Amino acid sequence: MIRLLILFAFAIGFADFAAAAGEGDTTRAAALADIRTMVEGAAGETALVVAVTDRDRTLMVATHGYADIDRRIAATQDTRFAIGSISKSFAAVALMQMADEGAFDPDAPIAQYVPEFQPRSSHAPITGHALMSHSSGLPNYLAYAASMRFLATALQDFEPHYAPGDHFWYSNSGYQLLGYAAEAIDRRPFPLVLQRRILDPLGMAATVPQIDERLRGRMANSYERTPDGRLAAAPWFDHVAADGAIVSTAPDMTAYARMLLARGKTAKGRMLSESAFARIATPVRDDYGYGFDIADKGEMLFHTGSIAGFQAYFSVHLGQGLGIVILGNGPADRALRERIVARLFGTPPVPQPDLSWRGPASFAGSFIGANGKALRFRTGAAGELLLDEGGEMLTLARIGREGWGAYITPKGPRTFLFFRDAPGAVSEVSDGDATYVREGLALPAAPPPAYRALVGRYAAHGEEGPSVRIYTRGAALVMSYADSALATPLVADGAGGFRFEKPVYAPEWLRFDTIVEGKAQRLVFSGAALYRIDLP
Repeated sequence: MIRLLILFAFAIGFADFAAAAGEGDTTRAAALADIRTMVEGAAGETALVVAVTDRDRTLMVATHGYADIDRRIAATQDTRFAIGSISKSFAAVALMQMADEGAFDPDAPIAQYVPEFQPRSSHAPITGHALMSHSSGLPNYLAYAASMRFLATALQDFEPHYAPGDHFWYSNSGYQLLGYAAEAIDRRPFPLVLQRRILDPLGMAATVPQIDERLRGRMANSYERTPDGRLAAAPWFDHVAADGAIVSTAPDMTAYARMLLARGKTAKGRMLSESAFARIATPVRDDYGYGFDIADKGEMLFHTGSIAGFQAYFSVHLGQGLGIVILGNGPADRALRERIVARLFGTPPVPQPDLSWRGPASFAGSFIGANGKALRFRTGAAGELLLDEGGEMLTLARIGREGWGAYITPKGPRTFLFFRDAPGAVSEVSDGDATYVREGLALPAAPPPAYRALVGRYAAHGEEGPSVRIYTRGAALVMSYADSALATPLVADGAGGFRFEKPVYAPEWLRFDTIVEGKAQRLVFSGAALYRIDLP
């Protein structure tokens, strides 16, 4: 995936912000009251904590839901949440402090600070600037080496497809390298770098710069939505790397926001020089600066965060002098988040499509394959989806997200992946190595026979995965993450190898091997080994 961040439409078109910000205290008070009402009236039991600050003080903290659903422990303003990738901006701030001190040069090769990082490349060396702006060309994530210094060595076999700075590709791996560079410069573990340079000076006493066993029971539990709509505990895993290991509270995050609203100033002096802050807030590629997405000509800095079931959002608008933090411990209500942020900053909320009709009935119908074979889906009396197998009706169970439509038969790991056309109607079904189109449409192309050995589910042991599905759509081989609706077509790239079809510069790569009884048993995905597993 090109980007793990969720970029909201409210992050563009801020031309009227200055007028909105000048409407006075009455208008602001009304906006805060509306935000409090939205938060306290939110649906569901998972926690939602929202705080708003101006340049001087926290204006409001509103809460909803439970930090621990089973024990009915309500979320409060002091509840700790993991903030995920919002942590990246802390890494950028710490390194730019070092730049102010002359200890770090963002334009120097990062290997100057992490000497074991020596990827094969005919391009210019990868710099801190390229890593902080996600323009290094490194892959997104190596789960098997995540939060481990070995990552720098593991990347020695990687060869970037393009020169640093040419393209944007979101890379958690890149930010982990930045953390190791900061450790080398400060001669202390990265969490202690953050503690000394940012958390202590800003008085962020409730914030913890790493996720480890000591936090069990001292932070909110986190939850994920199961395919049938239930909430289940998200897996716990330790994380200490610079890409996303911070645990914080809403009031602490407003202190961080006030430092940014002051462009690096604090009550005790500057945390960042004007020039260092300017580099952080200047977009490099795809409107991304250093650790932040940038909007409104550098006036707005924002980022989302997601880790182990936690969902977070953080934004400051320099012109309006306002910042907001949204913390949660379960599936994010994106529409609510957009309404809250739009109400604060005075922009129209993003229209939300009505997806309520996308139930089992929308998948029903006859679908025809390249060989003329048909799949027929029907709905049962209780609204369930059924597969008609020559008169035998098999009840199917959803295993994908709403609107995507993956089902499994009770006879084994067979998965149907449904795809919709532009108006939203289901027009296509993938059944492993075969594609079926709705009756009346042009028949699909057949895939090469060699793809049959590759189709299946591949997973890595451990909480972080990843887990992927490989299947065909027409003649193309396609990959989807097991928890995502994003279909990524693949193209051949050497013997047994594939890469993403688009964008052509994507650094991710796939290699299949170990053929047993006509099926590949291993998929090496950008260096991470995944193994065939008999799941849909």
